[in-house]
Amino acid sequence: MRRFSRAPLLPEAGQGGAPLTAVIAVISSLACLALAAFILIASASNAWTDELKSSFTIQVKGVDAEEIGERLKSAQEILSSTPGVENIKVVESKDAAKLLEPWLGKGNADALNVPALIEVKLNKEAQTDVAALSERLQSISPGVILDDHGGWNDRLADAARSGQALAFAVFALIMGAACAISIFAARAGLSANQEVVSLLHLVGATDDFIAREVQRRFTVIGLRGSMLGLLAATFLLTLFSFATRARGGEGFFLPGLTIGPELLIPLLSVPFAICLVTAIAARLTVLRTLRETY
Repeated sequence: MRRFSRAPLLPEAGQGGAPLTAVIAVISSLACLALAAFILIASASNAWTDELKSSFTIQVKGVDAEEIGERLKSAQEILSSTPGVENIKVVESKDAAKLLEPWLGKGNADALNVPALIEVKLNKEAQTDVAALSERLQSISPGVILDDHGGWNDRLADAARSGQALAFAVFALIMGAACAISIFAARAGLSANQEVVSLLHLVGATDDFIAREVQRRFTVIGLRGSMLGLLAATFLLTLFSFATRARGGEGFFLPGLTIGPELLIPLLSVPFAICLVTAIAARLTVLRTLRETY
């Protein structure tokens, strides 16, 4: 007994099937990279702000080295008695002079009365009242200044938000490009198969039936291409992860990238989103074209 398999009414791929799959793969990989950039910027911003919030610097000024030493000792005593202070580090005068070399030149800082610096690390779980601590330090002298890096924190947060907005805009443009390509490909497919579509209309096929056939084809092509794009993006992100680890865990002022669930789960949504966009765009395009033609 001869068996018959169900063949598609419209060509499954045609001459444009492979190029369309390749284009969708490129679009999917770019969308994944844009989404990964959004997630990486958010992770880096959180790491930076947490680090800045858990540390601050104290600058101790004085008219001479003796006065600076006395104020430095008093500041250390206050810090030692403050709950939540985890580590206190006095920056050596030679290290402080090196920080000023780009502006003053080498060896010129020795002739100046360079203020002493104290680096303070806080326990992240402890609730330290930094404002009250600043007032206690000011009671020693107005020359004892606490810098909680608030200005830097705000600038980093603004820069991170700008970077995230840019990454999201790129992602939206890529999704728009996927929609536009689907519309163009659907119209080209209908034009190439005009005789088949006309024959289907003659035998009583509805516009919705033909649109479903085209939608099924674009769903398959979209899913195939977007999954290839996801694999390509994952490969590139893995290379970037290895590169940052080779540089000591950081690269381009960003923390080391770890390919974990917090990154893979959002990336897995990209192929399905692109598949959905291409399928819906193709269906709506076919319905509109058929209504205008027949």
